[in-house]
Amino acid sequence: MDLIEKILSRVKDLPTLPAVYSALCDAIAAPRSTAEDVARVISADQASALKVLKMANSAFFGFSGRIETVSRAVVVLGLDEIRNLVLSSSVMDLFKKRRSLHRFHPRAFWSHSIAVGLITRALGKKMGIVHLENFFVAGILHDIGKLFFFEFAEEDYARTLAIVDEKDCFIREAELEVLGMDHALAGSMVADQWRLPEPIRNAIHYHHFGTVGGEPDLILASVHLGDILARALTLGFPGEDLLPQPNEDIWDVLKLKPGTIQKMVPGLLRDYEETIRAMLLS
Repeated sequence: MDLIEKILSRVKDLPTLPAVYSALCDAIAAPRSTAEDVARVISADQASALKVLKMANSAFFGFSGRIETVSRAVVVLGLDEIRNLVLSSSVMDLFKKRRSLHRFHPRAFWSHSIAVGLITRALGKKMGIVHLENFFVAGILHDIGKLFFFEFAEEDYARTLAIVDEKDCFIREAELEVLGMDHALAGSMVADQWRLPEPIRNAIHYHHFGTVGGEPDLILASVHLGDILARALTLGFPGEDLLPQPNEDIWDVLKLKPGTIQKMVPGLLRDYEETIRAMLLS
């Protein structure tokens, strides 16, 4: 069995998402489900309930200090936002390794990913998007393929990361050299295995390019720019020091006014620190 086949087999053997997420999706899909029903599912998992409450009360959502129960969080944030918060938490819980591999450390990885989620959502808000629930989770999960390699192909990924250090190249270039595929493709296969929504799958698969076949995609373009801005602001560490250049096509998609990004930075830095405390519990 060659390396690519081995990786594909590991994707198929990937554990399912934690039970709380599946139960939550079932509760949301039930025709007569209420906010209390959904809250009971979340409350049955203490870690998920705590993270939902901390996030609901963060400045990130703008309801600081006013939400005391999970059922109230469900009502205020909405079912889709709650589901994606639990999805993010569930994925973070699934990949449990804490040790470093070369300079790649899971906590720094998640710090970067959370920053991308925050920036992605902030960009969506600036564009006047009403339903922002997929923006945040798409940003958080955009690099999930890296963590898949780290967890399930550790020795091969150690060689990959060594090449990154030796050649001072992008991780995806070293991945293609050693593994025969990059983390974007691996991550999209993980997303397919978990049956994640198409906007999230696209953000994972195409975040290096910012477009899908040249077609405009607001979430994808936002994740693409969010990844670059998080690197520029040194929020977390994605495993490499290089700063990619944005695809020029995204500016026509995002249509941001001059000075928008600079004005966003102070609020993003504030939200970043608070969200890290809420989602990366020690």
